[in-house]
Amino acid sequence: MTLTVVDMHTGGEPLRIVTGGYPSVPKGTILEKRAYVRDHLDHLRKILMFEPRGHYDMYGALLVEPDLPGADLAVLFMHNEGYSTMCGHAIVALGRYAVDEGLVAKQEPITTVNIEAPCGLVVASVEVRDGKAGAVSFESVPAFLFAGGQTIELAGHGTIG
Repeated sequence: MTLTVVDMHTGGEPLRIVTGGYPSVPKGTILEKRAYVRDHLDHLRKILMFEPRGHYDMYGALLVEPDLPGADLAVLFMHNEGYSTMCGHAIVALGRYAVDEGLVAKQEPITTVNIEAPCGLVVASVEVRDGKAGAVSFESVPAFLFAGGQTIELAGHGTIG
């Protein structure tokens, strides 16, 4: 088996995008796909993320078929300890990758890339000038406040709240 990858960096944070050689992942929801990869193909995550090819801080992206309407692509995030639901620096790199590799049609001044992640649909906005991709920003899924108006005692610092 030969795996091919593209390594990218976002502000010094690595992202290894799997571009070929990875076994097919069965259809289903993004969470079902992640469970399948975790349960049946985790040895490949270790090959990609661990020494000697990776390192402790390596992060990976496996592109899979999207199942959300309107998604341009879907991604499973992997790292040295397993799989995650969202990664901001990976979304930035994937936005640029999608434009550079023609996964979406370039539009100036902004190309929108709709990325299905385990957390939901994340929208990356890629600046395009003279046909070249540049800065990337993104809007993630909604967040919520779990508990407001809380006060805690922190040893050495006192009351915070």
